[in-house]
Amino acid sequence: MAGKVRIWSVFNRDERLVLALSDEPGQFNFTRLPDEEADIVECPFATLQCYDVKAEPELLNMMYASGGIDEMLDRLAKASFRVVEGRPRVGRIARL
Repeated sequence: MAGKVRIWSVFNRDERLVLALSDEPGQFNFTRLPDEEADIVECPFATLQCYDVKAEPELLNMMYASGGIDEMLDRLAKASFRVVEGRPRVGRIARL
């Protein structure tokens, strides 16, 4: 039986939620729907929901550069994002 899914909330220096991710293989979900039809961005180690258009390119690049969830979390911390285990506590956002 698989273990419990872990979820993290990621905040920028201004304490704004920029990303929620879980350790389930899935995809990178963009803040907004693309203007044109785009390919799904799959991730073999996480499901990611971005909440900040400005941070999106950096977060996507970190995902591509990471070989697993631990490396992704490490990259986020080294880039001065605050990573908190648990679901985002903002009332008007979609949940993972």
